[in-house]
Amino acid sequence: MRLFLWVFVLGSLWGQNTGTVFQTWKRPRALALVGDRYHSPVYIREGLSKALMEENIPVTFIENVAMLNAESLKEHQLLIILRDGMNWPNGYDKPAVKWMTDAQQQAIWDFVHGGGGFLALHNSQGIYPEGGLYYKLFGGDYGGHPKPYDFTVRVEDKTHPVTAGVNDYIAFDEQHTVKYYLDKEHMLLRTIAPDNLAAAGGWWREMGKGRFVYLSPGHTPQALNHPMMQRLMRNAAKWLVRD
Repeated sequence: MRLFLWVFVLGSLWGQNTGTVFQTWKRPRALALVGDRYHSPVYIREGLSKALMEENIPVTFIENVAMLNAESLKEHQLLIILRDGMNWPNGYDKPAVKWMTDAQQQAIWDFVHGGGGFLALHNSQGIYPEGGLYYKLFGGDYGGHPKPYDFTVRVEDKTHPVTAGVNDYIAFDEQHTVKYYLDKEHMLLRTIAPDNLAAAGGWWREMGKGRFVYLSPGHTPQALNHPMMQRLMRNAAKWLVRD
């Protein structure tokens, strides 16, 4: 009798994990470019892996910026970037260089317009080539940031799939005061500091056959692993690949 009960309980628990994303091997694949001088790829991989695993989206992480190109994108349906546009080939005591080439900008542009999804996180809008296709795709660009502190992430659009189940929350993070060029319709989040410094904290857009989402949190492990940020990344990934 006890054996029967245990089998019944375990069967019930296993049966709870019956979402459609776990019923097929035909899953979209993500390519994630992560890590830079100021952001360890270790905590980024850990934070992203949790969110993508919940949606059964396989992910390949790369740290070599040269590996982001038309060929690698062709093998994936979702691009994720959490790193800035700077490299330091001559050491950190020398000037940085912007690594993204015109060919890479074109590859990302074509990827999205051809039907791919692009999830841009935190400093992925920071210090890239000015006036190029990358910033044109974003609909915003770098605006700087103060030192990390506690600030509020406020949901501006509660009806969009990316913000489903997400409530306003407070996180210890780096508040990026990004320059936002789109209209109010595309705004998902706003970040608000204790001194009322406010900035666009997230937005979406559709271009060609593809989709784009930017979320500004993610400088600290606490911020990237916050339950609300995890929910945002999961929702965004699903929406971007039309899952």
